[in-house]
Amino acid sequence: MSPAQKNMASGEPKDCSSILQLALTVLGTVTGMTILIVGISMASKYAPQPQQQPLILKIHSLSVSGLNASNFLTAASWDATLLFANQNSVLELAIDGFGSSLYYNYSNPISCAVMKAMHLGPKKQRLAQMKFNSTQCGEEQPFIDDRVLEGIRKDEIKGEMSFHIGMKLKVFYRTGILGWDYELKPNCPRVDVELVAGTGDGGVTFDPPKICLFPLRN
Repeated sequence: MSPAQKNMASGEPKDCSSILQLALTVLGTVTGMTILIVGISMASKYAPQPQQQPLILKIHSLSVSGLNASNFLTAASWDATLLFANQNSVLELAIDGFGSSLYYNYSNPISCAVMKAMHLGPKKQRLAQMKFNSTQCGEEQPFIDDRVLEGIRKDEIKGEMSFHIGMKLKVFYRTGILGWDYELKPNCPRVDVELVAGTGDGGVTFDPPKICLFPLRN
């Protein structure tokens, strides 16, 4: 075999190897671009949209018992019934456990509630009981000043009191391998509760239920 033939023979495997590497590189690039394009398309299609928030929260009722401003509300408890619903037909929702505060006239926290984590499949809903009382607050209770207590005493006499439920939710939306995290602060309406004179008890049931709004922010 001549030297030229030997060089040609020895170069063939190297040429084949280079061609195979190039083909694999091109194939990998095309595959990666395809996955990226499909992922962007799916994310755009299924991502939660501000104009149609998948999560719905409604307040069905609120009741109070043992309300007495003279004992700094230590024996008072409030039971709220709320509906958590997923109106989306594709996305699953996972809500982390969270704490909630009950406010007197919007700006004055007076009690606490703790909710466990929950999961909502597509087109699923769940009624949840939220119990506000001193034990839910742990060792640190909300500070209630004399001005607030005096306002509550006057409302007891009047027979009607206004409350506001405040909470922050960490919600994970998922479909397949795609997922989105949001921290949501529901904008819940005022809840007016009628009290039975001299008992410290009262309540209200809404028909239709009051809707809390969820602006979507990353």
